[in-house]
Amino acid sequence: MTDGVRRIGLIGGECSGKSTLAQDLGRVLDACVVPERLRAFVDEAGRNPVESEQRGIMLDQQAAEDAAALTCPSGIVIADSAPLMIAVYSVAYFDDDSLIGPAVELARGYDLMLWCDIDLPWVADGIQRDGPEVREREHGIIASIVRHDLADAGIAVELVSGQRPDRAEAAGRAWQLLGLREPT
Repeated sequence: MTDGVRRIGLIGGECSGKSTLAQDLGRVLDACVVPERLRAFVDEAGRNPVESEQRGIMLDQQAAEDAAALTCPSGIVIADSAPLMIAVYSVAYFDDDSLIGPAVELARGYDLMLWCDIDLPWVADGIQRDGPEVREREHGIIASIVRHDLADAGIAVELVSGQRPDRAEAAGRAWQLLGLREPT
């Protein structure tokens, strides 16, 4: 993006700590955190989306991030989760990879892409969670996209692992490697 706003995109399978990391980084960086539109869809509709709704949710996520970029006082926007996750879920649930290309194009707009490892315990939290086996499948899909599609597009991804403090520290190091202002 050329709007002068710094953007961080979070990716990772279900229950991999994306929302917690987004909130922690939001506090440290005084950033605007854009919540996951997929979760909002599930909460509002009372169900998981069908295949034909995936693209709209992905674009809604990007639109919410763009709106936050216009009003965020710090000029730092964190996407919890990046639109790429909708593409991952489309592959995992519908065997549909048609959103990967558009999601990779959207990923070019991030200054930093953080991939949450699946080394945290899986915790059920409603109708949007399917289990550790699904999380492992999503992790594998992300690994393939990172190795192939994102690498081919020149998009760097930092894997964050460990417990909560370790993840925030790793994310902070990645942020500093980009030459961005030091977290306070």
